[in-house]
Amino acid sequence: MGSDHLLDSLLDQAFAAVMAADYAALEAIDAQIEKALAQFGPPKDQAQLLHLQRKAERNAICLQAAGRGIRSALRRLQEVRRAATGLATYDGKGRRVETGGHGRLSARF
Repeated sequence: MGSDHLLDSLLDQAFAAVMAADYAALEAIDAQIEKALAQFGPPKDQAQLLHLQRKAERNAICLQAAGRGIRSALRRLQEVRRAATGLATYDGKGRRVETGGHGRLSARF
């Protein structure tokens, strides 16, 4: 298999791994992509080079989106943990004020 066909296949494998959230597989695929790139040499066909570039850009966009999703999930987990430990309010200057969850609730009703 030529290095351009190998790269094409590896880029598809990386895309499939990202879409399946199989991030552990990406490490091995990344190492294979680096090895294939080292053997790639000068481009033989401009169309094939553009094809590989489009796949690489597609993968980059998907990886960025996955990263945003992971960061969002982490933020949400932090919010849930904070909510479990106590009430958070804001003072008159807009600064966050944490109150412990151990106090007694006000008998407002």
